[in-house]
Amino acid sequence: MPMLRMPPPHGGRLVDRVVKNKNRAEKIAAGCPRFELKATLDPKGVPIRHVYREIMSICYGFFSPLEGSMVRDELERVLKERRLLSEWIFPFPILFDVSEDDYKALGVKEGDRLLLTLKGQPFATLDIEEIYRIDPKDVAVRTFGTPEKNPEVVRQPFDDKHPGYLIYRCHQPVIFAGKYTIINEPKFKEPYDRFWFPPAKCRDVIKNVKKWRTVIAHQTRNVPHVGHEMLMKCAAFTGDIEPCSGILVNAIIGAKRRGDYPDEAILEGHEAVNKYGYIKPERHIVTMTLWDMRYGNPIESLLHGIIRQNLGCTHHMFGRDHAAVGEYYDMYATQILWSKGIPSFGFDAPPHEVDYGLKILPQNMGEFWYCPKCGEIAYSETCGHSKERQKFSGSFIRGLVSEGIYPPNVIFRPEVYKVIVKWWKVYGYPFVNNKYLKLKAQELEVDVPKLELPKG
Repeated sequence: MPMLRMPPPHGGRLVDRVVKNKNRAEKIAAGCPRFELKATLDPKGVPIRHVYREIMSICYGFFSPLEGSMVRDELERVLKERRLLSEWIFPFPILFDVSEDDYKALGVKEGDRLLLTLKGQPFATLDIEEIYRIDPKDVAVRTFGTPEKNPEVVRQPFDDKHPGYLIYRCHQPVIFAGKYTIINEPKFKEPYDRFWFPPAKCRDVIKNVKKWRTVIAHQTRNVPHVGHEMLMKCAAFTGDIEPCSGILVNAIIGAKRRGDYPDEAILEGHEAVNKYGYIKPERHIVTMTLWDMRYGNPIESLLHGIIRQNLGCTHHMFGRDHAAVGEYYDMYATQILWSKGIPSFGFDAPPHEVDYGLKILPQNMGEFWYCPKCGEIAYSETCGHSKERQKFSGSFIRGLVSEGIYPPNVIFRPEVYKVIVKWWKVYGYPFVNNKYLKLKAQELEVDVPKLELPKG
């Protein structure tokens, strides 16, 4: 059997900033000023981000080699060139932001250690290396680009209708930069606990349990319809041939857009695909990453590549409008980036062909549709009935579900639809709404064990 071609972690090593020894945790956090983590709210008071998810993804190595909130020079480097100060590619500003009032109340300075609490319990520390201020709107604009500065792929100016732009615009102005350390590991609730495979664990499962030679990543924020299933099968070649012997589904778990499916339905829906044999369980695994998605299309695809390379994947599938909302970017912007680069974003070549770039390889995918003449899902130009073909419409499918209409089997596997109904009954609505977002921001995906720290 050919040897596994698992790429190294981005940056050369997996970040591990999780303290499991209670005595050491107590020593690290003793006597530190406390700050309770809370959700970032939009102007209407709706939660759109929770920094705890960023801290989890950093400390468990999903964002390797990043270790914390960025210093000012690193923020500028990321915004100008999409690189860390260490030269490694990284696409998004990752910042620990507080209000002016919170800054004054804390009374901390550079060199201090801050204890971050979650649900009232000690959770992590931030060693403050630098304190500076940002203009949130400037950061938002520069993160995603403009038609003038990035004409290759940006089609219209970003505004508050774009979820990622809104996240950065709603950042507080004071930034505490420095490394995070988790001192009190949260415990995932059901069903999240079944899908939590941090990079070190995931790489071990791929290598020693699944024994996969090559692994293709499927990015998702949706319950899988049959078109998604066909995308995975065609991307990975279902037979025992290259390029991929395994498919790793990695769901982004965090604040969603209104109208999205609940996180629990997304995870269990993908689980049903292999549980009921639509994709062989031996060749398919469902995992998750905590991240309040920015919907940055080509910019977001860089982070997705980093995450999945750190998880141990060799390939990543990218379809049309990858990680996109609206018409801000060219619909093929991500495929343009991964096939020839986008110079205005700092890439004169694809991300896997530049120095300090990624090792994961792209697999750019065509479109799927339903061919009524063939009576099946068709991919790209595989059948000759292009005039009859019908596109998969997410809004149409959501419309069927919201009306309680059982979709035909060509749209949803019955077992997947039952998962939607299950969580519909739990939340009283089949899709994410403001009520769901506020509930999730309060309850989160985790519980935090009680941890008493000595004073002084």
